[in-house]
Amino acid sequence: MPSYKKSTTQEKLLTENEEPESEVLNFEKPDFEFIPKGNHEFRQQGFYLICNSCELQHAVWIGPKKIMVGLDKDGRPILKDRIEVFGRQA
Repeated sequence: MPSYKKSTTQEKLLTENEEPESEVLNFEKPDFEFIPKGNHEFRQQGFYLICNSCELQHAVWIGPKKIMVGLDKDGRPILKDRIEVFGRQA
């Protein structure tokens, strides 16, 4: 049966080369600043409008009562009430 126990030299090397597992983060000056571009390509997924065209995917919650029916001439989403689009639901 193979032995999975680390040798003492392996354990010694691990303890000598270990780095601290935590680092101090400064949230006042982040390393990366996300500034979304002006034009977004929104698609509705559930109750969210998701933009996949930016460097970082981001979303806007529109809730259960709205539905995206298209884009206006400037590329902004057109939202309508679900009842207006589908009629009264029983």
